Amino acid sequence: MLLKWGRHSKENDHDQHQQNLDLENPESSRFFCRSCSSSLSRLFDLRCLIVLVLTFAILLSAIFWLLPRRSLSEFDANETVKLSASVQGYFRLHKQASEVISHKGRLEKDIFRSLGLRNTKVTILSLHQSAASNCTDVEFAVLPVHTDYTISQDSLTSLRSSFVKLFAQRLNLNLTTSSFGQPTSFQVLKFPGGITVDPLGFKHVSGVLEILFNFTIDNSISEIQESLAQLKDQLEILLRLEPYESVHVQLMNEEGSTISPPVTVQAYVVSTMETMEDHLEERLDHLAQIIQTAGAKNLGLDSSVFGEVKSVTFSTYLEGKVLDSASVLASAPTSCFPSLC
Repeated sequence: MLLKWGRHSKENDHDQHQQNLDLENPESSRFFCRSCSSSLSRLFDLRCLIVLVLTFAILLSAIFWLLPRRSLSEFDANETVKLSASVQGYFRLHKQASEVISHKGRLEKDIFRSLGLRNTKVTILSLHQSAASNCTDVEFAVLPVHTDYTISQDSLTSLRSSFVKLFAQRLNLNLTTSSFGQPTSFQVLKFPGGITVDPLGFKHVSGVLEILFNFTIDNSISEIQESLAQLKDQLEILLRLEPYESVHVQLMNEEGSTISPPVTVQAYVVSTMETMEDHLEERLDHLAQIIQTAGAKNLGLDSSVFGEVKSVTFSTYLEGKVLDSASVLASAPTSCFPSLC
């Protein structure tokens, strides 16, 4: 009985001592109560551990979901390849960029097969998600198979013709439809030696050439193509053409681009009147005077659409020549109007 009383007394003394410590150090009592400090496992109980694991798993899955999505939305080739490629084109696919990127190799083979040139290869320069919904902007280059070689002049001539036809929608790239659909909005980004587009689409042009004159405006070929009807209408009003006369234009960019300014417009007047040759010299003088006078008035073109007309020139090389679809007007030598050069 005495032992029990002694033990009980000691326990009371211990409890009293612990209470005194708690009163002296309330912060310790608050944060390190018996139920919390009994063991480390009680601090991180099972429920906390489950919540922590689930939170980490959700965060990790979100990171892995976002990273592939970003990497598959665009592709860019090495900058050195982009700078060295002298022949570059662009078109748009009505497919998500992620779908196109996964078939990049197939796309290169399809473009190469469509162009059909030996000793060359096609390299994709970039694949970007377009501002247009569910579309991909594609930029590609045509390169020689071996880096130490260049594309032959014959191949460049054939390739230039194909690019012009693709731009004018007279030719389509033969792509795998199931993977890429139909390409649209073809543009020439870069081509050595420049590029000339005939908006007539190489239709047969016959008659007597009366005069050929050139002028430069700060537009792209693509922009002028969209305003072509307006350009021709304003030139016809300027030249005061007869019912048997018509004006035709070709568009040339020295950098070989359909999206970069400036553009040299090659305009020529054709007469279908059989007896025109008898009055050709008189008519040429009249047209030359009209052009020379109109040069100071922007050739009568709307400056808000076509900007300022520069470098008006004309040629007498083909005056009176009978035109056909094989005429090469771009090779005609030109001379400047003294008041306009």
